[in-house]
Amino acid sequence: MKKIITLMSVAIFATALFAFAAGDAKPEQRPAQKLMQARAAWLTAMNENLGANKFEAITKDADELAAQTKKVSENIPNPLGKELTLAISSLANDVSVAAAKKNGETVKVKLGEIKGKCGECHAKIRDKK
Repeated sequence: MKKIITLMSVAIFATALFAFAAGDAKPEQRPAQKLMQARAAWLTAMNENLGANKFEAITKDADELAAQTKKVSENIPNPLGKELTLAISSLANDVSVAAAKKNGETVKVKLGEIKGKCGECHAKIRDKK
């Protein structure tokens, strides 16, 4: 009798464990979501590094953002999307140049312009209904 109760307890526990694990599965993100999250991470890092005057890190992140957006823009069929993505690439290059010169004020302005382009893309493309 003890064996049956123990076996049933283990079976119930295992079933509950598998059900819980299956419920936590998150759906795979679309490629565009991964790109946007990477861009958001770079912007966040650059803002934090600007506050800490870590201009070398800003230059690195800006160069990565510029390269990613330039590469991605080559495959965007939507003309507005392509234009906004290339604008972000150009602004990221400007951030890199300003950070290399340790010009924090220009970096701040250009980061604001990048955020503006992101917002414009979201309003005109992503959130358009």
